[in-house]
Amino acid sequence: MTSTPAVLVTYASVQGSTATIANCIGDTLTAAGRSAVVASVTDDPDPGGFAAVVLGSAIHDGDYLPEFHHYIERHRADLSARPTWLFSVGMGPALRGPIGAVFRRMVPPAIASVRDMLGVTEFHAFAGVFDRPPQRRLRVIMRLMGARYGDNRDWGDVRAWAFSIAAHLR
Repeated sequence: MTSTPAVLVTYASVQGSTATIANCIGDTLTAAGRSAVVASVTDDPDPGGFAAVVLGSAIHDGDYLPEFHHYIERHRADLSARPTWLFSVGMGPALRGPIGAVFRRMVPPAIASVRDMLGVTEFHAFAGVFDRPPQRRLRVIMRLMGARYGDNRDWGDVRAWAFSIAAHLR
């Protein structure tokens, strides 16, 4: 065990994209000399035993996943009492074109509410992996918004953000 403060990286994921980003953040923090533990919110890790917390969730319909909200409600006091970073994984950062540019800069109200409630140190939105939806209507909407199917994760951006967290904790 290192003498640096331990960081909890906890996440809510449906298909694994957010879990993979959380693991990358944990690995990057460890490479930067910080002790990090990565766990799903469904495992209910106690943030009270950590010096700092990184929270993340997939975004569905403009909101964090229900299990993420439950975790935050259970641990709100502990999360508010320590440096906490917040991230989301969704379509927004991957959108292109003029319509996509508008949505790319938006923070949905449900996400802003969590950010503001916890008084997080920093929020960052990451793009995820998007499969082609079977419904034609959704494909048309995604096309108009400039969405691209496939893996849109920017690993350089994920690592840079994690390194900035490590630098902040020095």
